[in-house]
Amino acid sequence: MISPRERFSVVLERGPLVCARWSPEIVMQAQDADLLIGSIRATLPGHRVHLLMFLNGMASLDQQALARFASGAPLSAVGLVGPSILDRALIELYVELYRPAFPVGYFETEGPARSWLAEQVHESRTH
Repeated sequence: MISPRERFSVVLERGPLVCARWSPEIVMQAQDADLLIGSIRATLPGHRVHLLMFLNGMASLDQQALARFASGAPLSAVGLVGPSILDRALIELYVELYRPAFPVGYFETEGPARSWLAEQVHESRTH
């Protein structure tokens, strides 16, 4: 499935695992987070998912978008794949500031991110 504005694409895999690929050099806004979260809820209502998110050289992330992912998304774990050394520092800051209720891992490539997500506990139902 593709977002209406084609700012990102979303694919549901087994597990359930959701893979999100953002368009290169995008500035993620709160409405982008809302679209992704809404897509997850529409596809799997009442369920939590593991999210594999490809940052694809994102230019920046809006603070409201980050807050929505931390507190409003039906997620059980998030693996972030980023090409930049700065991504790791930004993710550490995100975890420290927003304290999401799910584990977050950063990886430079997809394989280790998938392996890490497979090891994470999957809490399937939302509360």
